[in-house]
Amino acid sequence: MTFSVIINCYNTLNLIKKCLEAVLDTTDKKTEILLINNHPPYQEALYFIKKYKHPGVRVLDPGKNIGCMPGFQFGAERAKGQYIVKLDDDVIVPDKDWIQAMYQSLIDYPKLAYVALKPAVIKSERKQRSVRRNYSLEFRRETIIFWCMMIKKSLWQTHFVMNSLPLYGVGERYYERQANQLGLKKAYLTSHICSSLGRTKESDPLYGAWKLFYVKMKDKRAGFEEWQKFFTIGDEEAEIMSRFGYPNEQIEEVRDLLANLQQDNEKAALMD
Repeated sequence: MTFSVIINCYNTLNLIKKCLEAVLDTTDKKTEILLINNHPPYQEALYFIKKYKHPGVRVLDPGKNIGCMPGFQFGAERAKGQYIVKLDDDVIVPDKDWIQAMYQSLIDYPKLAYVALKPAVIKSERKQRSVRRNYSLEFRRETIIFWCMMIKKSLWQTHFVMNSLPLYGVGERYYERQANQLGLKKAYLTSHICSSLGRTKESDPLYGAWKLFYVKMKDKRAGFEEWQKFFTIGDEEAEIMSRFGYPNEQIEEVRDLLANLQQDNEKAALMD
């Protein structure tokens, strides 16, 4: 087995299905696909993951929601592929040989620790580029975003296993520190752009906001369902959302959803 694609599932059913379908449509028998049942708070999604059957797909269950990078690590430890891919469950891979291009870049550049598909929202830089016949790379000094990232499993096992794993927010920077210590590079595959459904109507706007604030506001961290009970969108929170690509109408949507949920909870508590 050459490749293992690890999809950590904690999203709405439509997003998980579309992510999985895109991978199945663009990979072959050299690739195993691992669905990590991270116990999403959506019953349809949970049922789908538990019952899903496909000859090229394995479903792994850690028993509870363990978070983003812990979910990837849980899958990586059990992956059969020589190269492992972390893929977010709201990301759509491009309709061309993305996995072969990632693999080829790691073969061509032995000093490359890991490579990621370039997210559509990330602007390209003009420096430190490398263009090959079938792909192009853009080396980055700053943190590479892991919407879809590949690393050789033996390198991961030796240098990138994390001993302390919070739900969100440390994975990319930890990998960056490890790569720097090893004198290795990191890069985006700029010829192969991936896109996210995380800002679309099919996503849960509250879930997307929760992930953002879990990373950005350490003093207000909580699980998704608990977070909904107390979090509010003020000026500071709105500014954070704006910096990360949320239009004003979506900021207002999240503000209203949280306020309405909290009002409903208060009314239910009074009735009890």
